[in-house]
Amino acid sequence: MLKRRQSWGVAMGVSTSILLTSVLTTIGMSGGALVTYAAEEQTKSISQEEAIQAAKKWVTIPADYKLERASFLDAKRDPFSVTSSWRIAWEDTKSNRIMVTIDAASSKLLQYSYYRDKVNTTASQKKLSAEQALSIAEEFLQQVTTSEERQKLSKPNEYGPLYPYFYQQQPIHHFSFTRMENAIPFLENGFQIVLDQEGQLTSFSREWYDGKLPVATQMISAEEGTKLLMEHAKPSLLLVNQRDILRGGDSSADPFMLIYRFEENDPQFVDAVSGKIMNATGTEAVVRKIQPLGTTVAKHKGEERIITKDEAQKIAEQVIKKFPGSFRFEGSYGSGASTGSDGIRRQNWDFNFTPLQGKNDSEERVQLTIGDRGDLLGYEAREGALYRGNRGGKFTNVVPWSQAEASAIQLVKTLYADRLGEMFLVQPPPSEEELKQLNERGESYRIRFGWLRDGIVLQSAYTEVIVNPETGEAEGVRSPWDDLPVKGTEKSPKATIDHTKANQIMQKQKEFILTYYQPQYSSYGFPSQPKEPLLIYRYVGDEGVVDAVSGQWVSYAEAEKNRQPQDIDEHPQKAALEFAVRMDLLTAKDGKLEPDKAVTRGEMAQILTRLTNRYEFRNLGMFYEDEEEQTYQFADVDMKNAYYPAIQKAIQYRIIAKEGKTFNPDRAITRIEAADMFARLFGYGSLLEKTDIFVTSFTDLQKKQVPAVALVNAQGILLGTSPTAFSPNESLTRAEVAQLVQTIYEQTQKK
Repeated sequence: MLKRRQSWGVAMGVSTSILLTSVLTTIGMSGGALVTYAAEEQTKSISQEEAIQAAKKWVTIPADYKLERASFLDAKRDPFSVTSSWRIAWEDTKSNRIMVTIDAASSKLLQYSYYRDKVNTTASQKKLSAEQALSIAEEFLQQVTTSEERQKLSKPNEYGPLYPYFYQQQPIHHFSFTRMENAIPFLENGFQIVLDQEGQLTSFSREWYDGKLPVATQMISAEEGTKLLMEHAKPSLLLVNQRDILRGGDSSADPFMLIYRFEENDPQFVDAVSGKIMNATGTEAVVRKIQPLGTTVAKHKGEERIITKDEAQKIAEQVIKKFPGSFRFEGSYGSGASTGSDGIRRQNWDFNFTPLQGKNDSEERVQLTIGDRGDLLGYEAREGALYRGNRGGKFTNVVPWSQAEASAIQLVKTLYADRLGEMFLVQPPPSEEELKQLNERGESYRIRFGWLRDGIVLQSAYTEVIVNPETGEAEGVRSPWDDLPVKGTEKSPKATIDHTKANQIMQKQKEFILTYYQPQYSSYGFPSQPKEPLLIYRYVGDEGVVDAVSGQWVSYAEAEKNRQPQDIDEHPQKAALEFAVRMDLLTAKDGKLEPDKAVTRGEMAQILTRLTNRYEFRNLGMFYEDEEEQTYQFADVDMKNAYYPAIQKAIQYRIIAKEGKTFNPDRAITRIEAADMFARLFGYGSLLEKTDIFVTSFTDLQKKQVPAVALVNAQGILLGTSPTAFSPNESLTRAEVAQLVQTIYEQTQKK
């Protein structure tokens, strides 16, 4: 049994007024006209003005910040709300924003966040130590909490982040104070405070269950709990994108990673009172076997290929033939595009068909959405079916869930007949209480199907079927635009360890303890009140996953630490390099940024396209031409190349010219090639051929190179190596590029 360690309590100092004052006064006092989306008067709820005054009691709002929004939310308006609250936002003219959530009954501060649009581009002269930051955090905590609450708190970060998926991005100071009851930690309750490196409060969160907690009597022993979890805990085997779980990963490797980790319905806790094995939703866990809907698997067709709109139409015309009756093609009524987590842009088209035997109106029109990889991404049997989540009120008569589920399965089997071996029904049926909530809110049934690659579950890849609860008809299908498994892709990596071994590896990283637990919401409903806490045994400690191939523990904290460069402290461009890392323009690997390493052409494309995510450059934007010309392919950059997404985006933004058969992504970029990309980044691509109107003092340039150099020199970047030499064929280091992009960003902020 875990013994209570010393709590922080009320013994914190109050001698940090100078530091804290500098933090809180930058958050200031405010005025301005009210902009409100307030609801009608609510009993036992404070008014909008009272909520605003309460917010100003806890934090200060700068005078130049104007009230942008004040919204009253409760369970009826927002299913995520388990308590009534006011959410208030202030903005200044530079898009900096302060957001505050106030409890509508008690006026307590629930949430606070401060977002600054401007990035500090210089090495800070006022970096706080961890001790100074903690002193500021503790003094703020004393202001916004009660003495009784503080007496029940653990030491800072004793049990890790309040939110398990919180990433500690540097440079920040993060402190979580866990609620303790009867010397037992309540890991989902407490307070979280985040400060930036200069001591500015950027985030505060309160999570505190006010109901009755279970009593710690007549429990099973810790030894019994350990044995039960060793025997029955079963993490899921998943194929995930390492860029999602590790915030980057190895860009030179296959982005997919085979891991073990616990999912919502996996057996992972022991109820300390009953001895039952529990899942994350607080219900008794039942191991569910993944059962594909069939045996058909898409045939291998070689390299993934992007299709044209005409080819997509032919696919739609074949799909519509799967339905009974005859249909008339009505044409394409729209198209769209999305860029997924991999950075790759994907196009799709909508094709409409009208049944000849029907009413011949828009209500009967069938719409099919086909992606440019040849996948069926959407289906609507009724206009607007995919967006008809709430149908306008409580249902009086609904079909059983089993009937809706059968209807959804039948539609999936019709539409994806050639891929049923890759699909499975994800969720167990909702509980009676969850079904009641869905019907009370008048919501459609949404039935999810997961995707498999070589029999392995793909993380976050779902096809969702929308079913009308009153008729039981499956009216719409929505598939992910960017996460479907590629047809005929290469084989997935093979696991070298089983669930039991993965469970053992996880348990070695953690401590087995007794805790209170706040169950998660299920995927179906959001109760009007929080679920009642449980008293459970579980493993607590370092968060991460098990690499199913190597059998190694992959720590989220260690991965984040490795993203922070350890080799730039003595570098003359340290400030620029830190800026580039904060902006996610450069990424360290194993703690090494290698500042003096030459930048490749692929890296430069990635750096510049990431910069466009941060700032909207004048005269620069996505350019779409004829459908067949939207994607320009280089022979040496296929879709598996780590820089393919960046290069394609750079082409679409015209940062890279559509010319040549090869791109040479791994060759060091030359100064003249970089000048050409920068000139195009500034929107001057149309001037690069006008060699007669530009002159420079550099004597080592060819005539065709002069416009790009003259244009970037006019911007004050990429200057010559001497008054008369530009050195066009020399390379650029990562530190030099970091300095360039920092200069560009500073210029854009001034403008």
